[in-house]
Amino acid sequence: MRDQGLTVTERSDGLDIKADSPEKSNAAKSACKQYAPAGEEMSPEDKKQAMDTALKYVACMRRAGVDMPDPKQDPDGGVAVKLPDGMTEDTPVVQQAQQACKEQAPGNSK
Repeated sequence: MRDQGLTVTERSDGLDIKADSPEKSNAAKSACKQYAPAGEEMSPEDKKQAMDTALKYVACMRRAGVDMPDPKQDPDGGVAVKLPDGMTEDTPVVQQAQQACKEQAPGNSK
């Protein structure tokens, strides 16, 4: 997935995978299909939960000063959360917002 340009962070409960767009996410899933664990399709409830989590995270980031676009969900349930144009994870306001919103971050185990 990293070779396909996605950001992959290892967590104690699995992986947090971020893509710039649903198209990039889908392309990476196709390219890496042979490495995916079998039988891990998301249920409709899990898809809704993934989107709800992403929406809460984006709302928190906006309150913290980062005007992020709405998250986008692909048909498999993956959610792409994108920073605004001109900002990276190294931008100070982004770093501060991520710290403030880490409890709401997708993939965060509570």
